[in-house]
Amino acid sequence: MIIRETLAMGAETLYKYLIPNAALDSEILLSAVIKKPREFFYTYPLHTLTSTQLEEFNALIAKRKRGEPVAYLVSKKEFYGHDFYVDKRVLIPRPETETIIDSVLEYCHKHMLSSPTIADIGTGSGCIAVTLALELPKAKIYATDISKKALEVARKNARLLKTKVAFIHGSLLLPLTNEKIDIITANLPYGWKAWKNNTTAETAGLRFEPQQALFTKENGLYLYRLFFGQVLKRRQKPRLILSEFDPRQVTAIKRLTKELLPMYQLKIKKDLAGLHRIAMLEIKR
Repeated sequence: MIIRETLAMGAETLYKYLIPNAALDSEILLSAVIKKPREFFYTYPLHTLTSTQLEEFNALIAKRKRGEPVAYLVSKKEFYGHDFYVDKRVLIPRPETETIIDSVLEYCHKHMLSSPTIADIGTGSGCIAVTLALELPKAKIYATDISKKALEVARKNARLLKTKVAFIHGSLLLPLTNEKIDIITANLPYGWKAWKNNTTAETAGLRFEPQQALFTKENGLYLYRLFFGQVLKRRQKPRLILSEFDPRQVTAIKRLTKELLPMYQLKIKKDLAGLHRIAMLEIKR
């Protein structure tokens, strides 16, 4: 079968199963199979696939039509212009999280911090920590996670992107009790029970992602309560804290930070979609 027919068949199958971006997904999956960029399809639409390639493509289409995320099927997700390795040990990086990177870079530029010490808490795939290491090559960067499996993926991404990050196993800030830190980033699990009933395009794929990285109690704010409590107990407080949350939690986040971190000034930042997404806490001077 030729490329043009194969792509059409894949897209039609996904469309029948109401998969968003069916044609694009078909192209991405075939690109991974034949190890060619998608531009190859437009130049050589009549190229004939081998039987092995066709079988592999059909197997991926079968998984995708059940809702398995494309990122897991091709073991790759772009974040802040870089390709990160991902598998089912870690949460798939989201575009909205890039707002954290922008915020850190803006803060460092404004305050002329060329070599800050940064800690990424709950690092997962390492996308935040590794990206900051790329953008701020003089920075000293730590990253923690409670999941040893997630840290394996994060370390792999640091190697693939040739960055230096100190990855540490442990709960939230506890492994860094004695370290002086200028900036903390944290994209902790903030999903809750009712969150599973969302009707967004990503919902079907949530069941394939690590539940520990998605859901927690107290309406999704349990870990943030623990995390902010750990910051409160620190003798040396960071200058800046950036945390991601669900837009529906904005009122609760304001209440929680006011209760536990009154020494910080809170600013709520919007993500690329214009939704309240990032709690930016700057220590009062």
